Amino acid sequence: MKYISRFQWGATPPPKGPFDRIRHSRVQGVVVHHSGVEGGPKGSGAVKAFERHHLSKGWDGIGYNWLVDETGTIFEGRGWEARGAATKGWNSKSMSICYTGWGYRQPHANVLESISAVVAEAERWFGKGLWVETHRRKGSTTCPGDWLGDWVEGGMGTVKEPSMVDWDAIIQYFKDLRVQVEKAPLKRGARGVPVRLVQSRLNDRGFDAGVVDGIFGRRTKAAVKAFQGSQGFLKVDGVVNGDTFGALFLQ
Repeated sequence: MKYISRFQWGATPPPKGPFDRIRHSRVQGVVVHHSGVEGGPKGSGAVKAFERHHLSKGWDGIGYNWLVDETGTIFEGRGWEARGAATKGWNSKSMSICYTGWGYRQPHANVLESISAVVAEAERWFGKGLWVETHRRKGSTTCPGDWLGDWVEGGMGTVKEPSMVDWDAIIQYFKDLRVQVEKAPLKRGARGVPVRLVQSRLNDRGFDAGVVDGIFGRRTKAAVKAFQGSQGFLKVDGVVNGDTFGALFLQ
């Protein structure tokens, strides 16, 4: 089961600053959507098309928390910590998952496994007992289509035990990077993948690091300093050491 982060699919930083955070204690369930378009874009192209559409509506970026494409690949939308924008009246109380395909037709089993995996992970984040509902039961819409809607409302019981995304491995990756950065802090002149990750994360959190090019320049340093200053407990020096990296990615 493949996972694609916002950085990997090239998400646009929220134009109005960081996404509003969701209060974990208020999350009650998960709402499932679909694209509403037959034969639309595929893969990351579909995710980017959603982002463009949502930005054109005045939303602060892509509205879904998670997306699953027609191969079962999972894409990070707003993620676990941000309030979505796709389910009017329920955005502060739920996570949203969008199937980027056509929900009137039965999707590949990989899609159903991935949706189930995201729901299972939501219960790890927000606690057991979350309800799982369709968009059509939360608003005046036919979304997510007849087949997918019936599957969700029927208890999502037609697939085998989901192959979970290894979220622990993803978290461990960033913990290992933190150790690396602690030994060799990132500062002006640094280059490489860790710098790209920092730039992307800063942009996502509303601190303008400019183009994500893997080059730690003046603009990236200014964004790091702005982030450090916003935290209240970090040294404001424009250098990404282990503490700054941890605050940026792991808190």
